Amino acid sequence: MDRSRTAVARVLGEIEKLGLIDAAEHSEVLSVLSDDFPFAAAVRHTDSVHAHIKVEDVDALPHQDLVALGHRPENAEPGYVKYATLTGVHFIFSSIPIAQDDSIPGAVTLPKPFMDHIGIDMRDESDTTREAFDAVVDRAGELRWREVTQDGPVHCCHTRVQGKHWVYPPEGWPGRRRPIEFAFGTLSVFEKTMGCDLRPIDPGHELAPRQGTGACGAAPQPCAGADGAEAGAS
Repeated sequence: MDRSRTAVARVLGEIEKLGLIDAAEHSEVLSVLSDDFPFAAAVRHTDSVHAHIKVEDVDALPHQDLVALGHRPENAEPGYVKYATLTGVHFIFSSIPIAQDDSIPGAVTLPKPFMDHIGIDMRDESDTTREAFDAVVDRAGELRWREVTQDGPVHCCHTRVQGKHWVYPPEGWPGRRRPIEFAFGTLSVFEKTMGCDLRPIDPGHELAPRQGTGACGAAPQPCAGADGAEAGAS
């Protein structure tokens, strides 16, 4: 695995040429690997990074081009597919609801394709990684980023992790536009759908539920892969 900035920039450039991300999203993903990234301490404990891209139709993606570039399709379900790369920076494409925003009229205004969020995958369950994961909350407070915690287990269709922190940059933060997900724990994969926990809406969004109401519901929601209903973020 070559997670050098040069290798990652090359892969991002290829995805950009296919029209699946724009130049700003390219830069935003690349910035996660920088030493001056605001949450660099957590990224040092990551196994991989992913960009979750919302598209109109997963079936209409340039799948042959993505495979020809050496990217490997994984966890494909109706309306959802992940493409793994040799750099450890992966791409998830979905055309199904994966965020709380998707069920709130007027909350989603970006034209597709667009990057819904960047994911920091902290799979190692050591004490040091857990400490780095837990420290995300205080770090967000120091930076005045908004934060939402999803206590585990957190499900995404047929997968599960132990917990997630979501952070949202304040208005005007340079180079930051989209939510960032920190997912802790081994990615458990099941043969059957286990339900889905949607990405919480930015608490600062004008359409966000008032404080004290649930972001994702008390229980995981059904997934598109099972019966055509909702799927969760990853």
